Amino acid sequence: MKIARITGVAALIVFFLFGCTFLEVNMFPRRAPMKEVTLMGKGRDRIVLVEISGFLSTSRRRGALGMTSRPSSVEEVRRVLEMAARDPKVKGLLLRINSPGGTVTASDIIYHEISVYSRQHHWPVVACLMDIATSGAYYVALSAQEIVAHPTTVTGAIGVIALKMDVQGLLRKVGVRVEVYKSGAEKDAWFPFRPSSQREQEHIQAMIQGFSSRFFCLVKKRRSLSAPEWEEVKDGRVFGAPEALRLHLVDRLGYLEDAFEEVKTLAGIKKARLVAYLPEGT
Repeated sequence: MKIARITGVAALIVFFLFGCTFLEVNMFPRRAPMKEVTLMGKGRDRIVLVEISGFLSTSRRRGALGMTSRPSSVEEVRRVLEMAARDPKVKGLLLRINSPGGTVTASDIIYHEISVYSRQHHWPVVACLMDIATSGAYYVALSAQEIVAHPTTVTGAIGVIALKMDVQGLLRKVGVRVEVYKSGAEKDAWFPFRPSSQREQEHIQAMIQGFSSRFFCLVKKRRSLSAPEWEEVKDGRVFGAPEALRLHLVDRLGYLEDAFEEVKTLAGIKKARLVAYLPEGT
């Protein structure tokens, strides 16, 4: 009887210790195959939905505790565009944007990719702004011929911002002293351990102005703003949808189906399906 009990306990221990080998946790998953899903509409022609959401970055997005990751926003957009380019039935793109923006480079790359693919394949592009489409997200929206905003959309924040913390006072209170050894006078300009000098502030501001001027030129090129409208827009404030419409930052207020109809009109087709490319299993 004792032998049976011992054997049973040993079996349970082995099961709990080694049973987990049946569960595979892939911390670095391969690219999941994509499948086409119809969201609305009928017909042989297709309009592809391009999701642009969250913080826009060229870095991979990390999951909980950093155990998993998914492609960056730039990678995801490029993958959708590559799939669309292989389908001759695709007649246009519908950008669904719900993002506060992101890095300058990521926003510019996404804008560039959409512009290049749409030009090469003669696709009309319409952007549909959701809850928020500010800063870099509005930059991306400028790749569209028409911009439709939900009645409750918040957009604008045109320009570039950079942040630097100064924790010198906090460190002094807790008795921490930082020593920095550097090869150049401004090598530690972005370090949070000291305030920036006047020269450094001027240099950083000049850099921000350079990035912003690219954004400003793009807005002027893609949107027909009067001088008074531009004065309201260029200071970086955000706008509700009705204000954005008044300032010609968007072309109309509406919903996703309205944007879908606009793409079909620009493409010169009456029937089409709005499709999305999603990883298999979702």
